[in-house]
Amino acid sequence: MTDSPLAKTRIVGPDALRELRAGYHRAGKRVVTTNGCFDLLHPGHVEFLEAARALGDVLIVGLNSDASTHRLKGPGRPLFSEQERATMLLALKAVDHVVVFDEQTPLALLAEIQPDIHCKAADYDAEALPEAETVRQHGGEVRILPLSQGYSTSRLLERIAATTRADAAMGSQEDAGDRRSLIIDQLLAGSNVLRQTAYRLNAEIEQAAAAVTAALMASGRVLFCGNGGSAADAQHAAGELAVRFRRERRALAGIALTTDTSVLTAAGNDYGFDHVFSRQVEALGRPGDVLFALSTSGHSANVLAAVEAARQGGLYTVGLTGSRPSPLSDIVDLCLAVPSEHTPFIQQAHMSLLHTICDLVEQAVVEASA
Repeated sequence: MTDSPLAKTRIVGPDALRELRAGYHRAGKRVVTTNGCFDLLHPGHVEFLEAARALGDVLIVGLNSDASTHRLKGPGRPLFSEQERATMLLALKAVDHVVVFDEQTPLALLAEIQPDIHCKAADYDAEALPEAETVRQHGGEVRILPLSQGYSTSRLLERIAATTRADAAMGSQEDAGDRRSLIIDQLLAGSNVLRQTAYRLNAEIEQAAAAVTAALMASGRVLFCGNGGSAADAQHAAGELAVRFRRERRALAGIALTTDTSVLTAAGNDYGFDHVFSRQVEALGRPGDVLFALSTSGHSANVLAAVEAARQGGLYTVGLTGSRPSPLSDIVDLCLAVPSEHTPFIQQAHMSLLHTICDLVEQAVVEASA
């Protein structure tokens, strides 16, 4: 293997991957992979790559191309070209080869490499990784390695920007920098929940959209309920269906059970607050309709009562909640459990889930009427 030209090739083209992997396999080498943008190398990256390399004999890093990094990270990224990023990675002792790929996820790349171990950092979940199935299909395993605390590319960028700002009031500047770091950390933490939600719940989202589409195609209704912020999300989603989301099409029967003050106060007064939604489900729901039950905790009594009424009435029930085990997840037909215990992040993800479902439903309705 040491005499092979590929063994000396550090930046490997996609066409050479199979030959490279076959050579390592013949030599009995244990191949480890990881992937990412690696736009601004920092000590956290170095520690992660060293830990990954320690699991095997060869470390191959899949590097997002400039185009895919821009799609993932947004305007102004990447800071360095793919060639520059590959050069910096290969300067590390732990990295044996770099392969640039243009897709958002490294599925095709891993199918070619067929690693023995694929590593990701602890801000991912092994079961939620889209590439986990591909790795396991070829006999490999997924390892989640611990994060090095205090390091992130975004925080480094803010620190760099802060040092270039001319501000006579140095103390004020430092305070502003700290606040901006907190803002960046908060928003990035929320975006990470969305990323994990996309990886973990894509099949369930598709299933929910199919159920809604089937109900609406059969002249059915889609009901929404929730409390507080979830009530606002319920109204928002119902409005997207009844009016429009992104496309011109016929109006769709989306109904929020959170808006009729006369019904809500009458039901609350006569039957108690636990029944403000269930009474409406009994009145408006029909067999084959869909009920979306939103509760970040999964314990809201009036939401649970609405689900029970829906089940008795022959409706299909979809629960939107968080990661903690809850009664809601146990009684609905389909549960979209956001991988977070933090209420604001769960609510952000719920709205993104509902938007995505509305988009899929709208697309199906438009295609059916074409």
